[in-house]
Amino acid sequence: MLFRTRGISTGLCAAAIALGVTAVSAAEKIKPLADGFPNQALRIVVVDNPGTADSLYATALVKAAEGLSPVPIKIDHRPDFSTWGTWEAQAWMEQQGDASNDGYLMAVFPAPGIIIDLLATDMKKAVGVDLRDFNPVILTERLPYFLHQRSDAPWGDTLEDLIKYAKEHPNTVRYISGGPGAGQDAAMKWYLDKLGFTVKEIIGGNSFERALAVASKEGDITVSPPDTILPHYEAGRLDVLMMAGSEKAPEPWSKVPSSASFGLENDPWSTQRGLVVTKAVPKEHRLWLEALFTKAANDPEFIKLRQQIPGIQLKVLSGDETSKLLQNLYDQALPIMKKIGIYWGDKK
Repeated sequence: MLFRTRGISTGLCAAAIALGVTAVSAAEKIKPLADGFPNQALRIVVVDNPGTADSLYATALVKAAEGLSPVPIKIDHRPDFSTWGTWEAQAWMEQQGDASNDGYLMAVFPAPGIIIDLLATDMKKAVGVDLRDFNPVILTERLPYFLHQRSDAPWGDTLEDLIKYAKEHPNTVRYISGGPGAGQDAAMKWYLDKLGFTVKEIIGGNSFERALAVASKEGDITVSPPDTILPHYEAGRLDVLMMAGSEKAPEPWSKVPSSASFGLENDPWSTQRGLVVTKAVPKEHRLWLEALFTKAANDPEFIKLRQQIPGIQLKVLSGDETSKLLQNLYDQALPIMKKIGIYWGDKK
C-alpha cells in the first residue's frame, strides 16, 4: 500500500539516520550537511496567488519548518506561469543555475492535475520537462475523491444499486462532468471502466458547481473532493457511495466503502500535495530537505491546521514513494486518456 500512517516511514528513518537528525528534538534546528548545505535561504514556489489552496499549504508547511531550519524559508508566489503552471515552474527552476541545482529552490505540486497535463500534451516538446525530470522531495497529504449521487435517486442509495440500474438503463444516469482532461473526470472515467456501466455525460463547471448541480437534482452523479460535498451532504441532498483508495473514510463518512472494497486496486484518485526539486539536486541535499519537511509535516500545529480541511488524510510519503505514486497515477490514467481520445501520443 502506498500510503502510510502518519509518521516517518522506514525509508525516511534511514535517510534521517544518515543525516544525523533523528535525535533532534522538535524545538532544535536540523544541522547543515558536511558540504555546508544549506547556507542560504530556501525558497518554495507557489504557482498561484496568495490565499489559494497551494499557497495556504505552503504557508502552513513553512511555518512548521522555519523553527527547524538553520536558514530562512521563503515563499514566492508565481501566478504568471500559464497553461501548464507546475511544469512551466519546473522548467523555470532548471534555468536558475546553482540555486536550483543545489536544492535551494522548490515548488509545490498538486496531483493528479500535473499527470493529466502530461497525457494531454507532449510536455517535453511544449515546455522542456516531463515526469522524468520530476524529483519529489515529499508528499504530505491526500484529499480523496468521493463518488456521490443526488439524494432520493430512484435506484437506491448504494453503489451496487446504482450499478444495477445503470446496466439495466444504459446511458441514462446523468453524470455531471468537468470535461475531457479534468482530473476528476479522469477519475470518473476510470471508475466507469472498472465498474462496467455507462452514463449520459453532461459538461458542468468547476467541482463546486458540479457538486451543486447534483445536489440540486440537475444531475445524478459526479466525483468530488470531500470539502466540496460536505455542505450538501449535511443538508441531506447527497448520498456518498464510495471513497477513492483503500483507507478508512473520514468522518462523517466513516461507513462509506472504499474503492478497494469493490476490488478496484491501485486507485490513485485524490488531490495530493507535496514539494519537488529539479533532477540535478544531489541525493544528499534532497534527503536533507525530505527530513526537514517530514519533521514539519509531523508538527502538531501543522496537523491541527491542515485537519481543518474536511476529509483530508495526512500521510507522509518519502520522495521515492512519491515518485512511485505519480508513476502509478500515470499508468492508471494513460488507458483512460487513450480511450477518450485525449492522449497526445495518439495524435501524431
